[in-house]
Amino acid sequence: MKCIFKIFGVLMLSALLLAGCNSDSGTNAGSNGGGDFTVTVGSGTTPQYSWDAGNAFSISVVRTAAPTTIIWGIATPGQSNIPSPSGHNVVPAGAVPTAVGTAEQTLTAGVEYRVSISLLSGKTGFTEFTP
Repeated sequence: MKCIFKIFGVLMLSALLLAGCNSDSGTNAGSNGGGDFTVTVGSGTTPQYSWDAGNAFSISVVRTAAPTTIIWGIATPGQSNIPSPSGHNVVPAGAVPTAVGTAEQTLTAGVEYRVSISLLSGKTGFTEFTP
């Protein structure tokens, strides 16, 4: 249980740090953003998130207006088992949700979001998008 709380803390810290980064806002099907690798977001209110840096440790989605609250996320504690692409509201085997109580199973059209993909190596990619 302590491990899950530590993971949640790391994800919250990552969201806070990424909130301070400046990037252009995008739209679905875009791949603008920043970090160590490119993240691409598909279309719709349950998009696919794609990246080319290997399997991920975690995915976090926040509203840019409230960057400290993860509205959807997953993590694989101590492992890199989240493959690209990964669908919004899809929890692969071995992953745990990280947005307990704040989860948005579908995104709201017209609202700006930021998705962050983290690797165990510490590398992170992110982009902002609007469904």
